[in-house]
Formats: sequence, C-alpha cells, structure tokens
Amino acid sequence: MEQRQRTWKKNLYENTDYPDNYTDKTFLEELKKNVNITEISPLTAILGAGLVTQELCIIVFFVAVYVYLHSGWIEPETVFVQSSLVAAIGYLTYRIVLTDKNYNEVLITDLRTVLIFVVFGYVLSPVLKTLTDTISTDTIYAMTTFMMIIHLIFFDYGVPSAIVSSSLSMNAAIFGSVCLASRLASPFHAFVLLTNAVECFVLLPILLSKGRGSVIVLAAMITTAVYALWTVSLIMMFLFICVTLFVTVLCPVWFLRWQKHKENIYGPWDEAVVHDVRM
Repeated sequence: MEQRQRTWKKNLYENTDYPDNYTDKTFLEELKKNVNITEISPLTAILGAGLVTQELCIIVFFVAVYVYLHSGWIEPETVFVQSSLVAAIGYLTYRIVLTDKNYNEVLITDLRTVLIFVVFGYVLSPVLKTLTDTISTDTIYAMTTFMMIIHLIFFDYGVPSAIVSSSLSMNAAIFGSVCLASRLASPFHAFVLLTNAVECFVLLPILLSKGRGSVIVLAAMITTAVYALWTVSLIMMFLFICVTLFVTVLCPVWFLRWQKHKENIYGPWDEAVVHDVRM
C-alpha cells in the first residue's frame, strides 16, 4: 500500500516528503506590502530638502566674509563687531525664546566659554595664519572646497543614518576655515575669519535646529545668500540659484514621483523578531 504524502508545513524539519525549495499557495497568504510607509506632502519634502539648502547658505555666508576680507572691501574690525552683535542676538533668542531652561543659570558659563575662545583664538591666530602659508593658493582652495563638501555630506540634517557624523562635519568646516585664514593679510584677519567660522558652522546650526521646517527661515536664508553672492560674483549667484532650485524643488519632485512606485514586501521569509510579552 502506497504511503500518503504529508501536508506541507512551514517547518523545514517536517517537510521530508518535499523538496527544500517547495512552497504551496498558503506561503504567500501573509504577504504584506508597504506596511510602514509614510505619506509625505510636497511641503514636507521641500522643507526636508531645504535643510541641505540652509547649510549651503551658511557656507555661502562664510565664503562671502572671506572674499570681503581678502579683497579689502571691509575692515576686519567691522566684521568682528557686526558678527558679534548678530551672534549675541541669536544667543539671547536661543536662551530666552527657544529653550525651556533658565538662561541666567548658564549665562556665566557661556560667557566664560566665549572669553576663553576669544583669548586663545586671538593669541593663536598668528600660528593659525602661518599653518598652511607655504601651500599654494590653488591647493588651499581645492582643500577648502573638498572640506566643505565633506561638511555637507556628513552634517546632521535630523535624519538617523549611519553616514551622519556631526564631529566630522564640524571639523571639516573648521579645517577649511583654517586653510583660508592663511590667505589673509594679517593675524587679526585670520582671527576674525575663524570667529565667523565658529559662528557659522557651530552656533548658527544650533539656532536653526530649533526652527527646522520653517518656510520663512528658509526663504530668508536663500535671499540673504543670493544678495551676498550678487555683491561678489554674478556667475556664482546664478550658479547658486540653479543649485538651490535643483536641491529644493527638483529633488523633492523626483522623490514624490518615485515614492509612488515604492513597494516593500513583508512576509514569512523575513527575519524573526522576538517580542517581549509580559504577563
């Protein structure tokens, strides 16, 4: 008498009568698609891409300050006073309006930190100016461009990812600033430029992180960056506008269009997840 074949089950050790790659129609009953997909609105996509544009605007601000100092269009004392005034207003806004902590408790600590930076920065500015003085200008500009690209790639835009490294991003921007400092006329020029680098790449991102997702902030930064480039170079201004349109408008449009074709599948072939069930 012929032995009856056993019913196929999803336990491999019980399927001795079937090939290892055999599955029946019940195998795909648990198939699910796009379980955790999140619908993203056009405004959300634009504001998300705008975070990259904001950081690009910060680089434009810093480079504009360097061009003004290098070309002698503005005195370093004026830049230092104006940037310090803007930094003070931003600090008070951050402490009073955008934080829940009592700013009186940390005011003395922050002032001590600023004093230490100013004193040591001013004392070490001659060393920082001559640090890369023997390197050619073309190499300095190439290194600075490369460092700013690294700054943009590894910057923390608020999205959890393995590539994010705030320390690497900040250090790359500061290193690029040190490279540019050697092209200026005096150690005080270098001190002012490095002070602006700290304000642009350390302090300003902290302030902007509290206002992420604001159309007003994004529009104001783009407008200011366009004006700064207009005073420096019309070619760079048009190039910046093209890059801004590509990042802020075209990339979100592509993302939303391709999002419709997204199809993640989930089923019994996925890795098992152990849930902690407590009685």
